[in-house]
Amino acid sequence: MPKRDTTLSEGLDTDVQLQAHLAALEAETYSASDSGPPEARPFQRVRDDLDHVRDEIENLRSRLSLVKQRAVIVARSNLEWADASAHDQLGTYPWAKLVGAMAATAVGARVLRHVPLGALATAAIPFIVARLEAKSRR
Repeated sequence: MPKRDTTLSEGLDTDVQLQAHLAALEAETYSASDSGPPEARPFQRVRDDLDHVRDEIENLRSRLSLVKQRAVIVARSNLEWADASAHDQLGTYPWAKLVGAMAATAVGARVLRHVPLGALATAAIPFIVARLEAKSRR
């Protein structure tokens, strides 16, 4: 039987294609010319399959390394963009200014929790009503 190329081609993009390829390889393994289960195959064929798997693993490792490098580059460029944008909007020491604004907001929220809003509303409502009446008369 002619030796079939068992390398995965670029055309195996879906699970269905991959399963069909694996089924074809399995059918080849159990063909009549082998006359037995996969354990009866010659040692060299097993060694070739093992070498093929090792090559595929090395190929996947190199692809993963490339993906990691690209992810680092993208993350670094995003951080540089965010830093440059903050400097454009807030000037020098933008991160200190942002921390100050967040701290002021937190302190302001705590102060507002302790202010008696009922008394303030009672005092402010007559002024608001008077202002609205004055605007409606114009």
